[in-house]
Amino acid sequence: MNKFRIIVVLILLALTATLLVACASKDDTESKGRTGGEKLYVYNWYDYIDEDILDEFAEEYGDKYDVNLEIIYSKYDTNEVMLTQVDKGGASIDLVCPSEYAIEKLINLNLITNITDDALWAQAGIEKSDLWQNIDPTIGNAIDEVFGQLNVNGTEIDLTEYFIPYMWGTLGILYNTDVVKESDLDTGWGLLWNAGNNPELNGGIYMKDSIRDSYVAGVLRLKELGKLPESVKGLSVQELINSHDDELVAAVKAVLLEQKSVIKGYEVDLDKEYLINGTAYACLAWSGDAVWAIEEAYADYNRVLDYYIPNNEGNVWFDGWALLKSSQNVRASLEFMSFMNRPENAIRNSIEIGYTSAVDGNILSGDAQVIEILEENEYDSEEFFSYEVRYPSNLTNLGVMQDFGSSTDRMVAMWADVKASGNSAWEIALIIVGAVALAGVVICVIYFVKGKGKRRVKK
Repeated sequence: MNKFRIIVVLILLALTATLLVACASKDDTESKGRTGGEKLYVYNWYDYIDEDILDEFAEEYGDKYDVNLEIIYSKYDTNEVMLTQVDKGGASIDLVCPSEYAIEKLINLNLITNITDDALWAQAGIEKSDLWQNIDPTIGNAIDEVFGQLNVNGTEIDLTEYFIPYMWGTLGILYNTDVVKESDLDTGWGLLWNAGNNPELNGGIYMKDSIRDSYVAGVLRLKELGKLPESVKGLSVQELINSHDDELVAAVKAVLLEQKSVIKGYEVDLDKEYLINGTAYACLAWSGDAVWAIEEAYADYNRVLDYYIPNNEGNVWFDGWALLKSSQNVRASLEFMSFMNRPENAIRNSIEIGYTSAVDGNILSGDAQVIEILEENEYDSEEFFSYEVRYPSNLTNLGVMQDFGSSTDRMVAMWADVKASGNSAWEIALIIVGAVALAGVVICVIYFVKGKGKRRVKK
């Protein structure tokens, strides 16, 4: 690497470090509630809660037990980041909010506890309650169907005893309706490959910087092209997105490499911002982010975005609260789980972040306080609960992710190869450092200009 390249890298590294120092205390970990008493450490996804509710929980809990409760609230952007942090064991964490396949992984690692255990509630000194009582039964049925009775070290495990569902949704494509044509939509998952040869889409597409989600898109692209390896032909969507068959993995890698010539890059959270401001035109998206972006784009720019699940084949996922075995505050953790799924709190979180609450929609739509909150935020309740992006009516061909188990490292290596392909070592360094620096700038601007992500009401 010549001197000029070294200088560029050093400048970018310095800029990145400065930005991260400036933003980390503001954006990654926050303290809520009252100091000087108990602490509750919550580790959750970015942009995944109405943070005012954290203060309200701390106040209610403090009044109930005559203590001060401080909530230390930290954030992550993928299940894999969370799993790495939790598995390291160094940080103090009571509650996490994984997706179902990550919950399976945490159970296999013996890191989370059975929250239906009578002894746990006795330890907490509170009366046991049914934390699933408000949950949409569709979620429990889907979990049972996919995971059944897990066998962990010779013991049968019920996954639903290890978490309380919080939000759920689908994986699909968010797109700009002014740029993406009907002919592009007809290409299905091929839209993310610009299979319709729309010149405006070249360099205007983002993929998720998430191995599991991008793998789903790759698998389903192969399926619609009729290029699935013989070894997996005839498998259901559920089976395909969880297969780590050698031939399939190689084929997915190849099709993701083909995609690199038309995409802008890989993102987790900022992709939706780029769709909102019109600097990108399509991205692999989670349904809740899509709802959020659709509303924000229209409110800020009068720009019309939309979301669809190509061929109605993809992924349906469920995130929920899980209690680490190392938790130092079991009582507050159990109370927190219950508090989050009260109908009035569930709807507030859903409005704030765009995602669909795991609380049964029939319970929500029949609750007078919920309807009042929706009306205060200028939502029509009938439209809210019938919106197909928020409450999809057909889940038949949407598979649920499962842990890759011993194949995880092999899959991670494949994904790393895809992202690094086509770049020299110094170019990779520049890209990584530059991307982090740019992300830092955008995050800081969003934080200081727009505040902590407060949502606009629907117009």
